[in-house]
Amino acid sequence: MMQKNELVKVKIEDIGVGGEGIGKVDGYTLFIKDAIIGDVVKAKVMKAKKNYGYARLMNVLTPSKDRVEEPVCPMARKCGGCQIQEMKYPAQLAFKEAKVRGNLERIGEVPTELLDQIMHPAVGMDGEGMQPFRYRNKAQFPIGTDKDGRVIAGFYAGRTHSIIENTDCALGVEVNEEILNCILDFMEEFKIPAYDEVKHKGWYAMYCSVTDSRQMKSWYVWSSMERRFRTVMIWSDGYVRFRV
Repeated sequence: MMQKNELVKVKIEDIGVGGEGIGKVDGYTLFIKDAIIGDVVKAKVMKAKKNYGYARLMNVLTPSKDRVEEPVCPMARKCGGCQIQEMKYPAQLAFKEAKVRGNLERIGEVPTELLDQIMHPAVGMDGEGMQPFRYRNKAQFPIGTDKDGRVIAGFYAGRTHSIIENTDCALGVEVNEEILNCILDFMEEFKIPAYDEVKHKGWYAMYCSVTDSRQMKSWYVWSSMERRFRTVMIWSDGYVRFRV
């Protein structure tokens, strides 16, 4: 059994359902966030149970052939939204295909011979150079304040309610950033408080259903004080209006 804070060298053999790399040290299984299949990493054990534990990636000693040089999003490691952005897109597709096949064989008890006949390769984005970015037309952004009291928006860090500031998620459509910045500017100008999770007051989150037309883009905003939605409309001339 590993000990907490122990430093170990691990080769990543698989990826878990939450996107964490899985490797073994003398038969002991470790789950390591931000590590991908093929990596050899130095990791620090953070939580040790009897048969498995969780470790923090300290350094990639030998990168996998499927590791990208830099993730598209600079917040990828901090943010809790993306799990395998460090992996090249063809490798992501191969991993997902293998995961589906494995579940069908292990859980569904589908014969391997039958899967070989009927299962097709995973279908990714078409066209040379196509990558899995800028395809989501919906997103949810929590609103809060930083340590200086400035209103910010972004995503929660993994397994926390700490907001990682980011108005330009690489998965979402580009108009999201434009709308978010308009809303943040509006809140700053009119002193609209962000939601306080301790006091349970303020405006909470953007339940974002983006409507993008020639004349108007709109988002739905949830007010925890009023317990209702408001619609934020941004017209083509830049005019911002809250529908009450």
